[in-house]
Amino acid sequence: LKLDELMAALKKKDDDMKAMEERYKMYLEKARNVIRALDPKLNPATAEIQALRNQLADRDKEILSLERQCEQARLREYEEKLIVTAWYNKSLNFQKLAIESRLAGRTPSALSPTQSFLSHQRQVSNAPRRAASISVPTATAK
Repeated sequence: LKLDELMAALKKKDDDMKAMEERYKMYLEKARNVIRALDPKLNPATAEIQALRNQLADRDKEILSLERQCEQARLREYEEKLIVTAWYNKSLNFQKLAIESRLAGRTPSALSPTQSFLSHQRQVSNAPRRAASISVPTATAK
């Protein structure tokens, strides 16, 4: 009687132990699945996705860099055009001043600031011309 009770208790404990071991294995497998899902080295698909994400991030950085370089090149080109235009305007002003000073040096009346180059030319061409004395040698008769 006592032996039967002890055998039944032992069998019950053994069954409980097997059920516990099954639950432990199930929990262990779940834990392994979670670890695989979280660790990219163990999960090749996740590692591939991560590699693609890294490539995408690198390309985004490269695109931003190229956009900045393009903007800098555009600004540099605009700056060069402005410099060329300023140089052209400056040389045009110097040339205009040089022409006006040459004209002022040749004529007794200096150009007034309000008088344009063409109006000054009209005055010079409308002025009476001095008779130039030309000496022509006389022809000798034979």
